[in-house]
Amino acid sequence: MNLSAPQLLTWIVGVIIGLLGILIQLDVMSIPVLEDLVRPFWLVSTGFVILAVSNLFRSL
Repeated sequence: MNLSAPQLLTWIVGVIIGLLGILIQLDVMSIPVLEDLVRPFWLVSTGFVILAVSNLFRSL
């Protein structure tokens, strides 16, 4: 299995989504629209999945 580094934009998006989930869970920040749609756990999980998939595919 050949892994590659994610592109900068993909890495930034994954990290921002993960950080939003962590900050919302810790009550550091509040985004009511986002909190009504999805739980913080799923935001962090989505961020990690984006980073993992971008390591598997070279073009992401």
